[in-house]
Amino acid sequence: MRSLGILKRLAKESAIYGISTAMGRFVYLLLAPILTRIFTPEDYGVIALIQLAIGFVTIFGGLNISSGIGYHFYKADKEEDKEKVFAGGFWVSIVIACLISGAFAFFAPQIVKLLQMRNEGPILGHDLSLYVQVGSLGMFFGVMQTCLASMLRFLGKPYHYVVVQLSHILPMLIATLVFVTVFEIGVLGVFLGGVVGATCGFCVAFLMLAGRLFRTPAKLVLLPVLLYALPQIPATILNWGQTQIGRYCINLFLSLREQGIYSVGFAIASSLIMLTTSFRLAYDPFALSVMKKPEAPSIYAKTYKLYVCVFGVMLSFLAALGQPLVQIIFPISYLDAHRLIPLLATGFFYMGASNILATGIWVSGSPVFTSYAQGLAFILLVPANLFLVPAIGVLGGAVAFLAGNLAYNLFVYRFAQKLFPIPYSYWRTHLWALGANLMFLGSTELTNGLNLLELSAVGILISCFCIALIWILFLNRDDHKVFKLFLQNLGRNEPI
Repeated sequence: MRSLGILKRLAKESAIYGISTAMGRFVYLLLAPILTRIFTPEDYGVIALIQLAIGFVTIFGGLNISSGIGYHFYKADKEEDKEKVFAGGFWVSIVIACLISGAFAFFAPQIVKLLQMRNEGPILGHDLSLYVQVGSLGMFFGVMQTCLASMLRFLGKPYHYVVVQLSHILPMLIATLVFVTVFEIGVLGVFLGGVVGATCGFCVAFLMLAGRLFRTPAKLVLLPVLLYALPQIPATILNWGQTQIGRYCINLFLSLREQGIYSVGFAIASSLIMLTTSFRLAYDPFALSVMKKPEAPSIYAKTYKLYVCVFGVMLSFLAALGQPLVQIIFPISYLDAHRLIPLLATGFFYMGASNILATGIWVSGSPVFTSYAQGLAFILLVPANLFLVPAIGVLGGAVAFLAGNLAYNLFVYRFAQKLFPIPYSYWRTHLWALGANLMFLGSTELTNGLNLLELSAVGILISCFCIALIWILFLNRDDHKVFKLFLQNLGRNEPI
């Protein structure tokens, strides 16, 4: 029952982080139907292309320093040493972010030339260099906000984290709408809105932590933080490639219109990752905090089962109701995006599951194995995209995205089990995902010509079948009792 109380704590913190993360994703989903009515699919494709470049450079701007800060924060026994970890991590982060964002802005013309390498020819009517330069400023403040927000998580201050996220989200929403709809400055307004939001979020987080950031960092702290974080950079780069190489291949082989359609499908499917991310934001410090307990493997296994059940239900509804969602939210020119949603959402489901499965890698202090897993998956992903995207268009990008995340999931599981064995209900996950996607595919092919109400009814029915499959495959009688007791005690404050 002790592990049940620990899971209760995890669920509460996930809910708090989930509020802010969900609001952020909700804002993007709120902006999407507005922007798609202002911008053509081609314009929306340009936005996605610049965001692709910004996302890649952000990896080097952050260098995953937050993971090193978290590991050594929990490893330190004295409060003084914990403070030095924060101070050192902050100053390393700000120097690196300055250098990388500055280089990104300076080399904007060269970056644009790379983006213009397309079978369809160069992109006309847009100042791509200006978009990149404005994006570099937003990237700097975004990286620093992420670093400081991570410190708030490590301190166990989820409500402060929510405030920081809201300080980013709301100004970004307002600024984007003003720039795009009032001043009518087009695509540039989207990136200026991002700068305003990231700057506000950074300032609020900085004010919350300023008292901890100006202590003298020890050189002996700086080096271990970097040594823990840097081996994960190849994995981070490969992880970015795993999610974004499909967009690059679409840019290379297809049209901007198809890039825009893929981006809409990606945006809807990624609403699942906003929820899995909120879970992970609570899970990472939680997993580190219990890693020395003798019951840790059992706790991790129960957490994985909880993840599969909860997010499997969410995936079922999102994928089965993708077509009516697209019809309601977006113009008719984006309707083809609904075919991509089940595949992309399942890929995001596997991505979140891999974060849980990787627990054995990072609690054993061997994060380099995540790079190995990403490298092996990437080797499979690149030829899959190069073959499938030209062959079957944007659908090929979605298939390759799912395949890449599935491969990474398999490799992470194998490495983690060698380092730190945990009794996961692993292979049942794949059985459920296969059955669910066969139902999603059948629903997509057999519902052509149905009206919105009929599509919604079929989607709900398919969702119920998928949820029933979860119940059959994952939950035994003991699980039923545990989850019932868990729900009964979730709103109480007494320990279990």
